[in-house]
Amino acid sequence: MSRGLIVVMATITHLSLVVLTTGIVVFVTHGDVIVERDAGTLLGPAMVLGSMACVFFPLARRFGVEGRDARESGDEAPRGRRILPLALTAALSSYVVMLLIGATVYASERGQAAWLVLFAGRYAASLFVTVTSLEAGVVVAGFALAAKADAARARSFD
Repeated sequence: MSRGLIVVMATITHLSLVVLTTGIVVFVTHGDVIVERDAGTLLGPAMVLGSMACVFFPLARRFGVEGRDARESGDEAPRGRRILPLALTAALSSYVVMLLIGATVYASERGQAAWLVLFAGRYAASLFVTVTSLEAGVVVAGFALAAKADAARARSFD
């Protein structure tokens, strides 16, 4: 399977999981994931786009640049690469990016710099941010494992 297709599929899978869990959270809690009424309609989607970028770029780096370097050195695919650091990096960067985007957008809408800290503090432990970030790590780990298994299976047929 094409490495670029794997990266795009992982990013779309992450978006699908975010939509699913956001719907479940809204259904169970009977409230919005962003409770501020003056936040606007684009704050949540902007935070999710930031999380999607945190899924896309580590996988694109792994399958693009590192894959090209491995092929130039004679390997079919990068071997011995660890998946856990990649997944943890995606999850932690997704968490930080979501809080930064949310705080920046909300503070700019309110016109007060104090909301940078207040918004980030309020949503640091919210289900929306934490579950979305955990899903980012799980998706990256899952797709990296699938790609590794696919490469091993292709090598076994040669």
